[in-house]
Amino acid sequence: MSENIVQFFKQEEEKKKEEELDGLSFELPFHLLSLNEEELDGSCSEFSLDILREKEKEEVLERPWSELPFHLLCLFSAPLILRDLDTFRAICKSWRLSSPMSPLRPLLDPPYSRSPCLMSLVKQKCIFFHPMHDNVIYQMDTPELWGATIRCSKYGWLLLSRKNGSVFFFHPFDRIKIELPSYSNWKRCESMSFSSPPTSIDCFVIGIILYGEKFIIIRRGEVAWTLCEFTDYFRPFNDSNPLLYKGRCYWLGVRGYDLPAEVGIFDPHEYLSHPNQYKYRWKYLPPIIPPKHLNNSLKNSYLLESDGKLFAVFELHEIEPSIQIYSVNLSFGPRMEWHKVTNIENKMLYVSSGGSFSELAVAKDMSNKIYLPNVLDNNGIFYSLETNKYHSCFSDYSSRNTSLGKELTNCTWTIPSCIDLDEGFKW
Repeated sequence: MSENIVQFFKQEEEKKKEEELDGLSFELPFHLLSLNEEELDGSCSEFSLDILREKEKEEVLERPWSELPFHLLCLFSAPLILRDLDTFRAICKSWRLSSPMSPLRPLLDPPYSRSPCLMSLVKQKCIFFHPMHDNVIYQMDTPELWGATIRCSKYGWLLLSRKNGSVFFFHPFDRIKIELPSYSNWKRCESMSFSSPPTSIDCFVIGIILYGEKFIIIRRGEVAWTLCEFTDYFRPFNDSNPLLYKGRCYWLGVRGYDLPAEVGIFDPHEYLSHPNQYKYRWKYLPPIIPPKHLNNSLKNSYLLESDGKLFAVFELHEIEPSIQIYSVNLSFGPRMEWHKVTNIENKMLYVSSGGSFSELAVAKDMSNKIYLPNVLDNNGIFYSLETNKYHSCFSDYSSRNTSLGKELTNCTWTIPSCIDLDEGFKW
């Protein structure tokens, strides 16, 4: 993209120079001004004007790029973001002054690069909160996301859908949008995930509808979604997203009222191997030993994977401890069972409706904490497993059984990154 912009600038500069040359008015040198037309030989006049014209032309052609008109610089820098904008700003001082720094640039610079931040989509504005930035938010207008809901976030990409049935990927730090075929039954499909980056040849997208009775699936290169049915009923907690891990789909929910929480499993490769088979069966991990009063006190629930283990995170109303975690080692096969977790040691868990994951703590004070999709005075809220309290990153706020501040909707944790994508890419 940078090369195209530079080439465009060259063309505009040449065009401007030609216009200026066409409009030049030349005057005779001082030593010829005293001569009248009769004294001035025609050939001499023509010769002198040619010299002046050539001199003026050389001055115009040799004018540096730094003297391009300011309004042109502002015009062409406006749509640039991140790396292309950095290249533009590095040309010279006048170019740098004509172009504002990308509003998301601080999230990509050390020491915060590759550090998770919380993103919320409000109408057509992306708002970013970084846990390590005190009372600072980063905003970017994204009219291309108007009316969209974040369904899932992984690999730096967002998966979004609209009420009209459109589904698409969006990379917020490069503003790259990849459209997928639309799906008509949008009202019944709110739990979605994808297997790998959309640029991967084996990427597929899955959505679970009708409380786990059906699912839709589409693979890269296909032009329509396929609707498949399950043979049994499985209801999710809080419309949580399915987790795709090592080719299998995991979903946190229950099979019926007053039954224990479970993780349902199915293998999408059954469809990929037998696309004409439209009935599939849920399988289940052993039931989770439920927190007391789970059915009446559940506020939020999240499912994530870390080091081959599944972690089920429950946030409860008016119950202490307010956040309770259970894990199961998937490598134990038939001997798998859930265990209550009270210490995640040097890990940090980031949980949200759009996606949850774990990271190793980059500093000791950040470990053994769950970072929530909540903010107080533009600062993040986390829950400490050491104190069993909610805390704010930059204040003395703490609470045992409730989180103050605002719980963000239509949000997700994401890790800032940049990508390169061919202009001719097709999903």
